Amino acid sequence: MSNRYRDQPRSATPPLRKSRRRRRKVLLLGFLVLLVAMPLAMVRSCRSPEAPTPAPPEKPRVMDCKAYPFKHFSKHLKDRLPKYNKLSRQAGITPLADAPALERALAGGQAGLVRVESEVAFVVAPMQHGHPYLTPNAFRTLKTIATQFQERIADTDLAGARLKVTNLLRTRKDQRALGRSNVNATKDLDAPHTHGTSLDISYMRFMDAEGRTLELAGCQQVFLAETLAEVIVKLRKEDDRLFATREKQQACYHVAVCR
Repeated sequence: MSNRYRDQPRSATPPLRKSRRRRRKVLLLGFLVLLVAMPLAMVRSCRSPEAPTPAPPEKPRVMDCKAYPFKHFSKHLKDRLPKYNKLSRQAGITPLADAPALERALAGGQAGLVRVESEVAFVVAPMQHGHPYLTPNAFRTLKTIATQFQERIADTDLAGARLKVTNLLRTRKDQRALGRSNVNATKDLDAPHTHGTSLDISYMRFMDAEGRTLELAGCQQVFLAETLAEVIVKLRKEDDRLFATREKQQACYHVAVCR
């Protein structure tokens, strides 16, 4: 063979063959990626959709405290028990010994009491030493207080706030038990609460439409407390058989309707 052909270098790989190899590698890589992605996609599709994260509850809007009018009506609620205890006995029921005695009186229709349940304007709180009953006149006064209270706050950011009624009728047994557990409670077993004429309304706690305690700024709580006192003072002036006291230890307005 001629040296001319023996010493000649081999020719490079044709460009067309390189292009085919490159395409094969790309196709193989794409196939592998597809094999991995398909099972993952199937797993995701089988999962139940995640529930959306609930938005945090909105905090109650607080007005500038300067926007609330200054009121000071609660200082006028200072009637003392000796002033109206006799009138309360005359207007109310004969004190009942205990819960069974109350049930018998209610069943016999002799109690002359009205059952008090939560309404749009007020909430009746659970009572450890008491029962949700009042005389008809006392019940009507409670509804009037609650309605006028809501009317007075209707144009504020606290519109719709409900009153919290903490105490109503007590039997003598309830009054005795309360006197043992609360040094500030009267030991008189014929106190107005046993007549069904009296009710306590908190001036520290107010409720929302769902019956939950409202989260209030200090100025809002004072505004609501004094607005409630304003309503009671007004009714007190119109009715000389209505008596009211601001009780500091129990943080409530005690109201007795002696008619």
